[in-house]
Amino acid sequence: MKNHYDFNDPRDVLQKKLAGFGEDSLRKTYYPELQHKLDELERFKALLDQSNDCIFLIHFPDRALIDVNESTCRQLGCSRREILSSPLDKFVPEETLTRICELATVGQEHGSDQDTIITRLNKCFGGWIPVEITIRLVTFNKELYGVAVARDITERLRAEKVLLENSRMLRDMELARQIQLSLLPAAPPVLSGVELAGCCVPATHVGGDYYDYYLREDGQVDLVIADVSGHSIGAALMMVEFRSLLRSRVHSFSSTGDMLAFLNDLLYEDLDQSGLFITLFFIKYDPLTRTLAYSNAGHVLPLLFTLGGGPREFDAEGLILGVRKGEVFEEKQIRMQPGDMLFLHTDGILESENSSGEQFGIDRLCAIVQARHSEAPQAIIDAVLREVSIFRGTAPQEDDVTMLVMKVI
Repeated sequence: MKNHYDFNDPRDVLQKKLAGFGEDSLRKTYYPELQHKLDELERFKALLDQSNDCIFLIHFPDRALIDVNESTCRQLGCSRREILSSPLDKFVPEETLTRICELATVGQEHGSDQDTIITRLNKCFGGWIPVEITIRLVTFNKELYGVAVARDITERLRAEKVLLENSRMLRDMELARQIQLSLLPAAPPVLSGVELAGCCVPATHVGGDYYDYYLREDGQVDLVIADVSGHSIGAALMMVEFRSLLRSRVHSFSSTGDMLAFLNDLLYEDLDQSGLFITLFFIKYDPLTRTLAYSNAGHVLPLLFTLGGGPREFDAEGLILGVRKGEVFEEKQIRMQPGDMLFLHTDGILESENSSGEQFGIDRLCAIVQARHSEAPQAIIDAVLREVSIFRGTAPQEDDVTMLVMKVI
């Protein structure tokens, strides 16, 4: 069998034959595989260049930049040549460079080949980008390299800041809620011939509903239920202001209408500037004579339940607080009888909606209270809360729910 080359051939002829043999072999055996590898490398390089992350190839121990992807050039604002001809410390702070170098030295000794650093990338012509750098060590031909992937975390930091602010706000709101709830009466006053109970369930951390009892020295009791529009901090602060004014002057007026006129004139400027308003129902009750005097400032009408009779609403003329100064509020009186029950509430009960958008409504409320007429005020309140919750189901509570019940015994 004739060999492809003969060792007796002259040197130049032999070299040509060897070269020819190599070209033929490469073309026949190795070239397709090599071309496949080159294609893979090109695809991989294109993939890296399409990445939004900045990718650096760093040589150790000299920390020289060997290569970067297109995103690095784009985000740092300079060419690949400019980046590769610059020292690494031009683009990262000194403390970051120290950690990278520690990974390349100490990290290898302790079997650690990866680190993640929150830092910044300095742009070529001023400015910087907050980044999270993940760097991993690789060895190639006995040379140590670091592949650093820097991801822009601007949006993440912004989101974390918002979350932190929201967390602080929630803590502040919860504190405000606790303070506001502490301003509500801990327990009703004990009166001969009368049973009282009340509750307030805010829809959010802070609300605009309020109720209270004020026991006078002569044995009479004042009852108030109110609703500031909205569920914001502003509404809660307005309710605190309202409560302070009411408590400071509640015993200064013998007429419920005069009391409301005083509050309206004093709060008008603040309500007008804040765009808020207050609805209010105010009662003065004398247990000795069972006389109930009342005035209304645009509030939901209370319900009076009598023995053997159906519920009825009662009202008095008067606008909501904050519409105009100098408003006159009518005072009316009724005579209560043993067994009569007065049910005051805010609109959060009637307007409670289920998942179908249906409202709880006045008919359901009247039926529940009427069926439990013989029970104590607190038991009636608990029953209403329970039925409203069942009716609402999975739908959220959109408004504060407040009730105040007075029963003559």
